[in-house]
Amino acid sequence: MKKIIDLLRKGLLQNIIIGIYFSTLLGECYCLYYRYYFTRIYTRPTLLPILFLVFLQQFISRNHLYLLGAMAAACMGDYLTISYSALYQWTGLGCYGLSFLLLSLQFFQFEYFSFKTSKVAILIGIIGLLAYFGVMEYFASSHNLTLNKKPLTYLYATAMAIFAVSIFNALINNMITGFKFALVALILLIIANLLFDTSLYYFHRKQTWIDCVSAFCYGVYQFILVKGVLRSKDKIMGTEYFKQI
Repeated sequence: MKKIIDLLRKGLLQNIIIGIYFSTLLGECYCLYYRYYFTRIYTRPTLLPILFLVFLQQFISRNHLYLLGAMAAACMGDYLTISYSALYQWTGLGCYGLSFLLLSLQFFQFEYFSFKTSKVAILIGIIGLLAYFGVMEYFASSHNLTLNKKPLTYLYATAMAIFAVSIFNALINNMITGFKFALVALILLIIANLLFDTSLYYFHRKQTWIDCVSAFCYGVYQFILVKGVLRSKDKIMGTEYFKQI
């Protein structure tokens, strides 16, 4: 096991894995653009397992469990949401929501949360959530859309809002470590979701280039987040932290 980890930590192999990750992501965009939806089983669900190989370049300890759990939940979401079964798709949405909650716990672990020091973070999260609700309700009324299982969609948005609060909590209360990567990742995640909703509810999946941009933003979000969290752990706890197996 130690020899495998030593091999994975080498810079050349790391770059190869990252290259494979982004090649797979581009393959996912290609499948979306040309509507090769059946082929997506070889692209979308394999993104996070490939990214996990980059994760293995750091030693894994029990302190990584939130991030690992979030990656596993998101990977399951990737697999379920490409299905044509409505039940699978909504279950996949729940998996994404679970991944946001686990990532929130990861960031709350970085920086202690209290209402006294996190009022701005809470305010940003609430404003963002209300804005999402407002936009969805506007489209539902102005375009005569019937949003199936709307409560589940709003629960998903609430989980994302909690994730946003955890990021802003860490960003505002810890200027030294540098959590700007998480803010960039959050912006990409929001863009990916807005584009997906626009493609689904407004263009009815007729503009496949929107799906491509959404998928690419989501893939880059995952990459920046995982790499950033690992680097932040290294800064906060020191390089000796990764020797705890």
